[in-house]
Amino acid sequence: MQVKHNILVVDDSKTISMGLKYIIEDRLGLNVYTAASMKECADLLLEHKGKFSLALLDYGLPDAPKGEVVTFVNKFKIPSLLLTGTKLEVDDEIFKNSNLIDYIIKNGSYAIDYSVGVVERFIKNSEVEVLVIDDSKTFAMKMKALCVKYNLKAIVNHSAKEALETVKQRPNIKLILVDYMMPEMNGLEFTMQLRKDFKKDEIALIALSGMSEKEIVSSFLKYGANDFLYKDFSNEEFFARVNGNLEVLELFEATQDKAKKDYLTGVFNKTYLLNAGEEVYNRAKKHKELLAVILIDIDIFQTINESYGHEAGDEAIKELSRILLENINKDSIIARLGADQFCVLFKNRPYAEIHQTFQEIIMIVENNRFKFNDLILKYTISVGVNINFSDSLEDMIDLADEALANAKHKGSNQIVINS
Repeated sequence: MQVKHNILVVDDSKTISMGLKYIIEDRLGLNVYTAASMKECADLLLEHKGKFSLALLDYGLPDAPKGEVVTFVNKFKIPSLLLTGTKLEVDDEIFKNSNLIDYIIKNGSYAIDYSVGVVERFIKNSEVEVLVIDDSKTFAMKMKALCVKYNLKAIVNHSAKEALETVKQRPNIKLILVDYMMPEMNGLEFTMQLRKDFKKDEIALIALSGMSEKEIVSSFLKYGANDFLYKDFSNEEFFARVNGNLEVLELFEATQDKAKKDYLTGVFNKTYLLNAGEEVYNRAKKHKELLAVILIDIDIFQTINESYGHEAGDEAIKELSRILLENINKDSIIARLGADQFCVLFKNRPYAEIHQTFQEIIMIVENNRFKFNDLILKYTISVGVNINFSDSLEDMIDLADEALANAKHKGSNQIVINS
């Protein structure tokens, strides 16, 4: 179930509070509640029982002129960003509040944009796993605490060899923080081993060291580190470096995702199917594993286009992709070949399971209704399946296409399996 995030904004400037509310709700789709004083803040906390994912708090409020609102909100254990008109000294008492994660100087529209960026990063961090590697338990726990403070899921290993196994077992790790000086295998040797299996755009790595030799920094960067931090870093610098590397990683992922996904439906495109599918085909054939190629298309699709227009046809295609994504195992490859035709690669599934799965999908589609303008539309699908290995993946797709033609010849709502 998707978490419902509530954001609290406390600022006596209506321009700032409403600006933050509008952009956060519009861009990020989060719920924003605003208050102009500490009293209004207290009322909101009472009303919502303190259930806020993050709070943005003004340093100078009419009834709390010296940041008292931060200390007050800290009692509810809500992570907070401080909004201030002037730069604060690092030893300011306000920074002793354990849930204060950053402060932002209010200097016009840039401050609002930056604040929204921090909110977005903080919410996204809840899905990110970070691996901390340091033989010093004290320093490792310090880094873990900082990660948790910034809403990241932190895993701690005290040796590089142990960490190599952890990376293989936990595919959701996106960032690694590794110390240089460790017994058995140091951080540089770990980095070299990691990069044999994972590229810089797959897992970001930030190296850490208490030593100041420039050669260490250049060696780490040469052998695959994304970034480097000296161990006397401030919390502010740690936050900036971690967030910066995660954002670059997400940019890589978004670019790669766009290249392999179908623009209309979000499932894979034909190019990705043929490239990734070839690897699946070769592995399955080599290890004598089961592999099925399934083709699906919409019955009377041309009639939908001619009767209601191509936008209605697009909606029908998107509706079918949604049903396929919801009802097919995550380890399968689902791709759109073009127009209303989809292809699914099913790995290690016996005949009976394939037949049952797609009979159920046929029934789901038949009973489904979708809205287009003021109309409620429906359609059926035909399914062709090939479970026989041939000389190539393309040949298997052709055989599935023959099965699909036979299914359509039998009428609508049919499945034919070549066995």
